[in-house]
Amino acid sequence: MEHQGDNKVTLDRSVRELMDSASSDLLWRNGRATEPLLGAIADSGQLARLAAREGVDFLLALSAGVYRALGVSALAACLPYRNSNDLMEAHLRESVLPSAGETLVIAGVMASDPTCSVRERLDRLKSWGVRGVTNYPTVTLLDGMMRNVFESEGCTVDAEIALLTQARQCGLDAVAFTGTDPDVAVRFAACGVNALIVSPGQTRQFDDIHERRDRLQQAIRELNVALKAVRSKHPTLPCLVFGGPISLPEDLELVYRQTSFDGFVGGSVFGRYPVESSVMSTFRRFKSVRIPSADPGEAGLGPMIGSTDIMRRLFGLIRRVATCDLNVCIEGESGVGKELVATHIHQLSGRSHGTLVTLNCGAIPDSLLESELFGHERGAFTGADHRRLGKFELAHQGTLFLDEVGDLSPRGQVALLRAIQQREITRVGGDRSIAVNVRVLAASNQPLAALVEQGKFRADLYYRLNNVALTVPPLRDRLDDIPALLVPILATLRVQMGRAFLDVSPQFRERLRQHWWPGNLRELQHVIAQAALLEDEPLLKGKHFVAIAAPAKKFAGAPVASLAEAIAGRLKTERREQVQQALHAAKGNKSRAAELLGVSRKTLYAWLHEWDVVE
Repeated sequence: MEHQGDNKVTLDRSVRELMDSASSDLLWRNGRATEPLLGAIADSGQLARLAAREGVDFLLALSAGVYRALGVSALAACLPYRNSNDLMEAHLRESVLPSAGETLVIAGVMASDPTCSVRERLDRLKSWGVRGVTNYPTVTLLDGMMRNVFESEGCTVDAEIALLTQARQCGLDAVAFTGTDPDVAVRFAACGVNALIVSPGQTRQFDDIHERRDRLQQAIRELNVALKAVRSKHPTLPCLVFGGPISLPEDLELVYRQTSFDGFVGGSVFGRYPVESSVMSTFRRFKSVRIPSADPGEAGLGPMIGSTDIMRRLFGLIRRVATCDLNVCIEGESGVGKELVATHIHQLSGRSHGTLVTLNCGAIPDSLLESELFGHERGAFTGADHRRLGKFELAHQGTLFLDEVGDLSPRGQVALLRAIQQREITRVGGDRSIAVNVRVLAASNQPLAALVEQGKFRADLYYRLNNVALTVPPLRDRLDDIPALLVPILATLRVQMGRAFLDVSPQFRERLRQHWWPGNLRELQHVIAQAALLEDEPLLKGKHFVAIAAPAKKFAGAPVASLAEAIAGRLKTERREQVQQALHAAKGNKSRAAELLGVSRKTLYAWLHEWDVVE
């Protein structure tokens, strides 16, 4: 029976064996594309099938996937439970290949295996239709005593390089799997691999949102160091990121903004969801993340879109100030894209090799602000059970983006001013000064000059932050950019909802031009997403959208509170209609409805309770 299964796999994938290396170049495309590469570690046949259906670029068959499917850590693949390569082959033959369809499969091979020669193993994998191999389990993800034991048994980086070199000689693709050690990453790149997968460590989730964010910033810093070393000698080698604290699409979007990786490989971030709809939804969300364009075009600058005169002037200022290592103050209404401006200033600056660290000053309690900015030592206060680096240390040699800096308390303003002036910080509970080299970008939705006049913001801090000032225009001042702004919004919705949205109707587009847009770009995204959810046709007509004219027209003389109430009432009505439509589409299943709405079940239940319709 097993022999028949082997024959079936060979016959099913015989066409794949005829593909030459040119098709490989189509997968491991050089340079950064708008749509990044996405790979998945197939923990089971079901996950392989769902990933293939959602269009992942390739599947990885690793022995670690088998252990994860059993509910234990991927590190179990490095322990002597059984032969890792034999386990991988059984998993590959029984689960991955029969479920992969036309999706390319890369097999993880441990380089040091005394039971079977490397050439025999590679020839067998090639005969089954496997496209390539990667060095997994790999010693590069181990450290300390465990790594010493592996290396003493011949499991070394040299052995893994020899494996990948031999794979290329056999006509297989070679994908190097490595940690963030820049020297080791360069050695793998130099042996002629097709692509490089760089991992900052095992995939981990953190309950503490602040620790999770800090770990992500540390991982980005390590990844940038490794990537810079590789790209300095191999500028066109496709590089993908795997693991570490990257567990949400939002995490991946941040990685793409602050690094130049060409794609992502997911393991437990996909496999931990047991329900088919959840897995497929997760794949869609990850696929919807787009790499910002590296080159300015006619329609914008990187991730910022706009061809109107006011935006062209802003783009010119961004290019000019980015190369000057001065602090910049970015002002504009909520939702206009101030963080995108900060991101692009960082990317165009001489600090792009460092990390862009973000802190929302309005969301941090005053009692915790110094810990957030400067970090703390273990035992500095109740709950400080370990040392934590502050934002200034995380941003050392990089950029610190302070969002809503106008909301800082007087105490916080003093602490920030001292750090900027002295270019050094002291952790809470510490007694040693630490030198920091940080460029500060500050954003505010209120003019800081006006706050200074009102006595709400220190003048000396204002002049420290405001070496250069940029103002991001509201959407109402650049209505001609709306058609271009709709393109990426619709592209993301196509992937997230699995539907072919073509465009918006001319009538809907005209109503979009008539709206006041108090919420700016965020509100535009909300309006289009709502239309996509509530309508069935590929051409969105905005049946539920009601344009609100600017205050000077429709609300002339009306108090600001009345205007805010009118807008809030309309948004509440739209939300209720949206929830009703989602519940109808989900046939009353609240979990599915929450997924369609893009909110948590807790949020959905809170809305239903507010309307007295919860069961």
